[in-house]
Amino acid sequence: MIRTLVIAGSLVVLLGLAVVAVGAWINAPGVLPPQPIAFNHRLHLERVQGLQCEYCHQFVKTQPYAGLPSKHVCYDCHDPYADDGDPEADARQDKFSVLMSYRDEIEDIPWHRVTGTRHDVFFSHRRHVTVAGLDCRACHPDMPDRTEPPTRGPITISMDACLECHEKSKASVDCVSCHR
Repeated sequence: MIRTLVIAGSLVVLLGLAVVAVGAWINAPGVLPPQPIAFNHRLHLERVQGLQCEYCHQFVKTQPYAGLPSKHVCYDCHDPYADDGDPEADARQDKFSVLMSYRDEIEDIPWHRVTGTRHDVFFSHRRHVTVAGLDCRACHPDMPDRTEPPTRGPITISMDACLECHEKSKASVDCVSCHR
């Protein structure tokens, strides 16, 4: 009887350790799967003067999540049905082949998120961008200079960085402001 209890207790402890280890592995920064399109932020910002983050990340001012661009946002500039006789037609260039492969598909571009928060943290892009008036570069300083997507992540902003910013801008540092 005691032997059975010891074995059962050991199995419960091992299972608990395995759950903790898997949780830490899932939430740890690591190598991201490659993005479906090697998006170049710097090129887009240089070529389209005045392009703002919210043009592609359309929900940044209205919802908690900024959103990832749908293929229709891309097609606003890169015409998927460009005339074959047009020498400037993006759709015929090899570098646009992946983007154009979604043209007649129901599915959208399957982007991989590269940032995140812990499960107990609520972060609202709308509240930070619209209410507080923060520029996207406050938290994403390197994005405008990136020539390719990040390969490491998910990037989790530290509590120290958030508290430092909140204290500097005189925003609430009450725990329930961010932790739910």
